[in-house]
Amino acid sequence: MAVISVIIPTFNYSEFICDAIESVFNQTFQDIEVIVVDDGSTDNTKDLLIKYKNKIKYYYQNHKGPASARNLGIKNSNSSYICFLDSDDIFMPDKLQIQIDTFNSISNNSIALLYSNFTAVNKKLNLNIQHYQCPKFKSHQHELRHLINHNFINTSTVMIKKDCLYEVGLFDEKFKYLEDYDLWLKLGFKYEFFHIPKYLVKTRSHSKNYSRQVNNLVKLDCLNEIRKKVNKY
Repeated sequence: MAVISVIIPTFNYSEFICDAIESVFNQTFQDIEVIVVDDGSTDNTKDLLIKYKNKIKYYYQNHKGPASARNLGIKNSNSSYICFLDSDDIFMPDKLQIQIDTFNSISNNSIALLYSNFTAVNKKLNLNIQHYQCPKFKSHQHELRHLINHNFINTSTVMIKKDCLYEVGLFDEKFKYLEDYDLWLKLGFKYEFFHIPKYLVKTRSHSKNYSRQVNNLVKLDCLNEIRKKVNKY
């Protein structure tokens, strides 16, 4: 049984997926399993992943969206902690070590999720575009109020206790966008978060970013639906 499962959903990101996987293999913390969920890719993703067949768990499904892909990964994970890595992002080498050490040092059992700062980079990973530093909060209630108005948690930066994910019902698969934001809010109303003020992830900015492919009306509908759910908490 691995300590950490790193779940990498992917859809037609063959030009990036190997960088993502290699960034996990290059971690200073090695008690991990890597789970790649191919959400119906039609490019050469599957062919590229053959070289990793003895190192990763690989699952293919018809295209259902990132929520479904991540849930499939969670259900097939064999660990106590879950991390997500978008297949166009990379982990910094000490990302997992820092986060598992943080969880082990925290005495507050109500903390379910760790997150960190991140850096936006160009397509080739060789130019920093912007450093994103998360706000500082006086309390979890202050943090949660801010989260309701603005999603400041980058999915690739999180580490979550798997038991807590099941407690709130995993990702809501009806959302094709902002499914991560919906999950943070569900977790936030039941548990607490912990921010690590370090840049532990590089996230690519490019023309194929998933958020740029989603219709603005779909984005608005998802946001409005999440707002309705928040009002019921």
